[in-house]
Amino acid sequence: MGKTFLRRLDKPILCIIIIFSILSILFIHSSEGIQYGVQNFALKQGISYLLGFVLLLVVAYLDADRFERIAWPFYLLGLAAIMLLPLMPSSIAPSILGAKRWYSFPLLGSIQPSEFFKIALLLAVSRLAYKHNLVYLDRTVWTDFLLIGKILIVTIIPSLFVYQQPDTGMVVLYLAGSATVLFISGINKKMLVAAVILPAAAVTFLMYIYFQHSSILFDQLIPMLKPHQQERILGWLAPEEYTDNAYQTKKAILAVGSGELKGNGIGNNKVYIPEKHTDFIFATIAEEGGFIAASVIIVLFFLLMSQMAIIGHRAETSFELYVCFGLMAMYCLQIFQNIGMTVGMMPVKGISLPLLSYGGSSLLSNMIFLGIILSIRKPYRKYMFEIK
Repeated sequence: MGKTFLRRLDKPILCIIIIFSILSILFIHSSEGIQYGVQNFALKQGISYLLGFVLLLVVAYLDADRFERIAWPFYLLGLAAIMLLPLMPSSIAPSILGAKRWYSFPLLGSIQPSEFFKIALLLAVSRLAYKHNLVYLDRTVWTDFLLIGKILIVTIIPSLFVYQQPDTGMVVLYLAGSATVLFISGINKKMLVAAVILPAAAVTFLMYIYFQHSSILFDQLIPMLKPHQQERILGWLAPEEYTDNAYQTKKAILAVGSGELKGNGIGNNKVYIPEKHTDFIFATIAEEGGFIAASVIIVLFFLLMSQMAIIGHRAETSFELYVCFGLMAMYCLQIFQNIGMTVGMMPVKGISLPLLSYGGSSLLSNMIFLGIILSIRKPYRKYMFEIK
């Protein structure tokens, strides 16, 4: 990798990733002390970040056109990994806390295929929409319905398998990425209006039921969900009554509130929350760094999303545009859900905070994603033959 390549990389994104890497390792180290004594989660996260930076640079070095060409092979490989997961013996795919989501390999550790499938799905859906629009230059209602059908097929099939793991949070991210690609692909505005109105009407109906006929919600609708989903919804909607289900949320709110404006200081981490170094890392940041540190994290995410939007806007092909904005949608939803559940605004789900939560699969998949964004950012066609 030459100096020209390094100079062409997007400096704001690289700086934000470096800042996140430092903060992630620092606050994971602080979190693990209160829960597990002396552990090596921070060290493992540091190693994952080193490997992640290597992957990021390798992916960024590639021409963005290659991602379009490998989209379907990558999708099929990822789908096979997800479909075979429940068939594997516990020695290869152990069940952890009632969920079977990981492959376990000697020396390599645990790998969560659904995390990496986010990349494969977004590339496949983006390529599908891109090629569809090239074939059907004259857009009609029929061609739009055809595109919707294609995207639904490639999204719903893997989502059903991931939902059974169970991992509802990952399914929501899949749907968010695919829906974003569909919305910006140029489908009929009437369809867009319907796609917005129907979910809005469903949410409005549920809010009406909650405030006016809560017995229907608690006695009839919620029992239709799976047991772990019932626990999380009940703990979110009625934390005073379902205290056990709301334990993590209450502790997270206590940790965030105890940080006040400036925080209690690095290392002064007193509130115990299960899995605080993973899904609830934001609680540690707010507890130790206060409102100021929490605000800095949100601003950094905003800057990262803004830079992705700029790169997507300047992309040379609609395929690259779809990838950028699809990833933005996944990130925005992931950030909103994670921080929202930490402060009690959203139900608890197993969704990590990108680039900050502990987890090798999540971190490496995000670094690959950002490597793709940096590859799109590089103006290959503009400098391939320029005089150096």
